[in-house]
Amino acid sequence: MKDNKSGVLIRGVGRALSLLAVTLLSLALILLGIIWVLEKGPSPTLTAAFCSSVRETSALRWMSRIFLSDEELGAYIQESTSELDTEPVNTSLIHIAARETGTAETDAEPELIDISYGNCRGKMLIVPDPRRVVLGYAGNFVSGTGLQLTDMVERCGGIAGINAGGFVDNNGLSNGGIPTGIVICEGKLVFGNEQGRYNVIGLDGDGVLIVGTMTPAEALEAGVVWGVSFVTHDGIASSLIINGQVQTQNLGRGVNPRTAIGQREDGALLLLVLDGRGVKTLGATLENVVDILQQYGAVNAANLDGGSSSVMVYGGEIVNVCASVTGPRSIPTGFIVLGEED
Repeated sequence: MKDNKSGVLIRGVGRALSLLAVTLLSLALILLGIIWVLEKGPSPTLTAAFCSSVRETSALRWMSRIFLSDEELGAYIQESTSELDTEPVNTSLIHIAARETGTAETDAEPELIDISYGNCRGKMLIVPDPRRVVLGYAGNFVSGTGLQLTDMVERCGGIAGINAGGFVDNNGLSNGGIPTGIVICEGKLVFGNEQGRYNVIGLDGDGVLIVGTMTPAEALEAGVVWGVSFVTHDGIASSLIINGQVQTQNLGRGVNPRTAIGQREDGALLLLVLDGRGVKTLGATLENVVDILQQYGAVNAANLDGGSSSVMVYGGEIVNVCASVTGPRSIPTGFIVLGEED
């Protein structure tokens, strides 16, 4: 009797495993079919968008090579812009009210607003006084690990924050501890090669947003007190708007979650995080990001690390929809909004 029951149990488990295997195989074949249509289908525009989107990620870049040869894929890869010189930011275009005047601009609290633009969804935090924004960082950039943004904001005594610079990601599996490019904190280079040229996103001592391609020495000479770097995996530079001019060469075609920072003429910083890889929205192109920032008056702006790293914290909570399936990622740096000074 026991042998009979055992046999029934074994056969039942075998059927269940067989069904699971068939289901997984079917799903894999369906996924491959979808990728084949995206890569080899009749729409070059769709192929370009798909290849650009997955190549911007750490974990899914391999998908762009499943059905496309290197020669075929080359037609959909933008030429790197990371080494191209950029026009210097004209700081005279930004007019920040003096703190001691007690003006409405400097006394106003940051404003969190919902963003809905076409298929794009996300949050923007408008910070009237840019001097309240500093760079938070995880710590030891050589052997340490990153921090989740909620912890970074709390450690800095901040009220809000967004993720900032890029980091070594090891196919999407890193601990977020090692930045890419440079990190400048309190006017000192704390990470990076002094001889390199980087796409810098930083703030000077007056709170003016500085973006562009420069060496660490040039960044420090420009007055950068808090700064990071970011380029995409294919070398698309971070500068989106400089002195009111859109940097069209940097507008990659991928659709992904995005994080960006911009500044209005009155000095207010625009911290933007757009969701993606979800049911409600797949994400945004960099052209979408520029359009949104321009609608809110950005004179200068830059693209920050995106994808599963895109996150905004406000009031101790994550307020956007994080794209990471494992929850908010550990990151090395974040732009942190401090509370009002006593």
